[in-house]
Amino acid sequence: MKKNESKNYEFLTILIACFLIIMQRVLLSATTVPTYTLYPGKFYIYSFMKVAVGAGLSLVPLYMGYHYQKIANIKVLRYLSSFFLLYMVIALTNNVFFYIKSSALNLRDYWIILFPISQNYFIYAVSCVLLFCSIPLLTKRLNTLSTDRLKRITIGLTIAFVLLPTLFNKDIWGFQEGKNVVWIFYLFFIGYVVKQLNLEKKIKFKFLHLGFSLGLLFGLILLMTQVSLFIRGDASTANRFSVPYSLFSVYYALSLFLFSESIAQKISLKATGTFIATSLIVTQVLTSWPLTNYRVSTFWKIKLSSSGLNWLLNILKYTGIYLLIAISLITICLLLQKSSLYKKRINDLSFDSPTQFYQKLRSIKSWIYRRKALFFVAIFFYFFTCVQLFLLDKTEGWSQTFQVILKIFTQRQSILILTTMIIMGFFLLLLLLMNRFWYVFSLTFLIDLLLTVSSVIKVNLRDEPVFPSDLKMLNSISELLSMVSPVLVMTGAILILVLTISSIVVQRKLQHQYALKFNWKKRIIGIITLSVLFSSVFFINHKNSPSFLLFNLFRVNKLFINQGETVLENGPIIQFLNNIDIKIMDKPENYSKNKIEELMKKYDAKAEKINQTRNDWLENQTLILNLSETFSDPARVPNLNVLNDPIPTIKELMKKNTGGTMLSVGYGGGTANMEWQSLTGLDISSLSASLVTPYTQLVGGQHVSPNITNLFDEKIAIHPFTASLYQRKSVFEKFGFDKFYYVDSPDKLTYTDKIERSPRISDESAYKETLKALQSNTETTQFIQLSTMQNHMPYQDYYDKLDYSAEGKAVLESRKGELSTFMQGLHYTDEAVKEFIKELDKIQKPITFVFYGDHLPSLYSGNDQKKYGLEHHETDYFIYSNAFSRDQIKKLNKNVVSPFNFNALAFEQANIKVTPFYALLTQVTNKLPASTIDPVESVSNRYNGKQVFVTEKNKIILEKDLTEEQKEILEDYKYIQYDLVAGEQYSAEWAEQKVK
Repeated sequence: MKKNESKNYEFLTILIACFLIIMQRVLLSATTVPTYTLYPGKFYIYSFMKVAVGAGLSLVPLYMGYHYQKIANIKVLRYLSSFFLLYMVIALTNNVFFYIKSSALNLRDYWIILFPISQNYFIYAVSCVLLFCSIPLLTKRLNTLSTDRLKRITIGLTIAFVLLPTLFNKDIWGFQEGKNVVWIFYLFFIGYVVKQLNLEKKIKFKFLHLGFSLGLLFGLILLMTQVSLFIRGDASTANRFSVPYSLFSVYYALSLFLFSESIAQKISLKATGTFIATSLIVTQVLTSWPLTNYRVSTFWKIKLSSSGLNWLLNILKYTGIYLLIAISLITICLLLQKSSLYKKRINDLSFDSPTQFYQKLRSIKSWIYRRKALFFVAIFFYFFTCVQLFLLDKTEGWSQTFQVILKIFTQRQSILILTTMIIMGFFLLLLLLMNRFWYVFSLTFLIDLLLTVSSVIKVNLRDEPVFPSDLKMLNSISELLSMVSPVLVMTGAILILVLTISSIVVQRKLQHQYALKFNWKKRIIGIITLSVLFSSVFFINHKNSPSFLLFNLFRVNKLFINQGETVLENGPIIQFLNNIDIKIMDKPENYSKNKIEELMKKYDAKAEKINQTRNDWLENQTLILNLSETFSDPARVPNLNVLNDPIPTIKELMKKNTGGTMLSVGYGGGTANMEWQSLTGLDISSLSASLVTPYTQLVGGQHVSPNITNLFDEKIAIHPFTASLYQRKSVFEKFGFDKFYYVDSPDKLTYTDKIERSPRISDESAYKETLKALQSNTETTQFIQLSTMQNHMPYQDYYDKLDYSAEGKAVLESRKGELSTFMQGLHYTDEAVKEFIKELDKIQKPITFVFYGDHLPSLYSGNDQKKYGLEHHETDYFIYSNAFSRDQIKKLNKNVVSPFNFNALAFEQANIKVTPFYALLTQVTNKLPASTIDPVESVSNRYNGKQVFVTEKNKIILEKDLTEEQKEILEDYKYIQYDLVAGEQYSAEWAEQKVK
């Protein structure tokens, strides 16, 4: 503002308005609304507070009407750009804060920054801005009205806008809780009338009016509560006269305004227009930003306690926190507005008249026109990306074409935009290097086209996209081409020829028209900048790297569970980049063939020593690894009180046998990671942060993949579910399974019964399938990998009876029904395990049965995932030996285990001999604390965090806390693991050997 306009605004009314708006937000978002039935006292207090602070929204337009003369004299349009820039800074600060707090990114939260009115979150703020811009023209028209006409208009509008809605209890004008633009203009008009008619001087005893109006509202709440109880039997209409547009609320708001203005004039509390605008913008963003309101209402809401005083103190505490944040943001914004950079941006954006605004639009249009070729290229690749996604989507005939197209344009916009940005970045880099527009366009299009065609072919043949590792196969291009239809090869060759010739011709004719006009300095800066940006793809799976954040912002699917499905969602380019940053494991120092051979000899000796007290394997020695989908005891979840136990049998088995908790590296997902660890005896927390899913990112690239099946004659996998996830079919084939039973498998499932309306094959059926396999072979050693899938999410209305429930803030009210369904499923699992154990005891061969849950269900969103990270990553396990082998087993005291410990524990409980590799695993299991990915870092299942260890007392420690002996064993283990997964596999044959 100009100096002569500074410090001439009374500020008290705005200060009160900001305070009331903030307190209203605390009551709406941070406070659990008390019901009259349970908390009548708190219900009245809450209602009184809500109606008292509700006037805050009305004070601002009243103030603008009352001080119209000062506002009308300034160039209001000039301040729009300043307002918007301030809003963007505050909104971005909010988003950054909550990203740091929760590590969550949502493109919508950033879309709203640029287009705040697109989601209807800022109705009140937009209404006030429209009013602000209209004041010069509006007051010019109002000033022509006579006093009598002004009074008649006031009476007419008040009858229509206030009296009628009060009488009929209807929001007949759509005022939306006092935020609608029409209502804001009406309040401005009332403020204008107050000023024009000198009502602030004519109305005496303003404080008495304020007290009476507030008391009247409180009395109406008391009265209407009783009337509502008498007529309706509840308090649903208790706040009938508390809405902002009721006659009584308007009377209170006007009384409060007149009182505050009279005090402001006496104490002469003034501030600049910049200060007032900054305060209002900060208050509005702080109280209306959707991400803030969501986080507060979901995770930080004040609970109703028995103590009314504590409840009130918490409300005041939250109000104080909001005020402190508001004051801090206002201070930062005021300092920011004094910076030269900010002032320069304002000068670039601001305009004083519609003519200047049109001039700026024309300059933008001119800027775009000069670069129209680049915009046309971007539009071309945007629509070509649409074609990519369409071709990848497996539609059955043309009948689904419209649905696919609709899905692409409604659900894939973020992917379309991100892919176009990546292509244009690549295009610009080549253009800066070559300065040959049509050559660069043809080359970019050709690469994109080849990736599209190869991705479509590979998805159809192998249900997976093109990987960066596939580029190695270009050395065998002739073999690759032999697998493709000759017609397609010929078409491709013709297309390449046409593109080459046409680009040469067009480039020669239009060379000068499309040449870059940049000087060499700008070209070098551009090349360096784009090169640095593209180099970040090598860190795309490193948490908090720029490329990781960008992909998260655009909601790129980075779960790697089913890459054939994921490429349909992400598109071939993004999925290709997703798979670049796949480092398997850090190479240990001094890794060499001699080192590995030295370790193999060391554990050959360890195996001999262990086997001196172990029994030989029987000819029909049998091991079952049973992964039970989402099995976990809800009673161990913090802030959850289980009212009746759904799993008494399994808890008893855990007590009487080797049992305890298993450290899961997933929450709500990641099944295959636990399966991979239990089958291979390898630790996922030793792998690189970018290797999220070994099944899809590691196993396919291994020459051999040693695993537990190597020790057995017959190996069977039973997975009563689809096998498309995690590439299980190819993984299990590589692991050496003889038979793989899954839904629609060539090896047909015999038992497929389900429980009531559940879509999953029951655990009882899965155990029957396992018993059939056990009874079919009593002559040779046998290994069975069993995954029971009955309790897979989602948890809908599956069961007629829901006998189990729980209370506590760990589960949101909206998901309590899902929890009951989940617990009922646990009970059915408990019963199925009980019967399965009985049947195992009847079989005349030695069977060791390992039962474990893979991860918790994603139901406990009421808990802080970081605070309770460990508890949310612990499931239950036990190891049971059947009656035939009971006389030679021993119960082990192992309360906390990792999945890769299971085989060593099973062999130790069965007291049978081990190979040298499993002697190493025995040392790791017995001498080291269980290891896992830091449960705080692995909440999202999208990346691996650092490795931590968990003691038998359930305490997290780091590698530096281990003893020297433990560090030596861990080092040995990491050498062997690196050799098997990322090294030369010197120890592969050694790890695969059977027990002699």
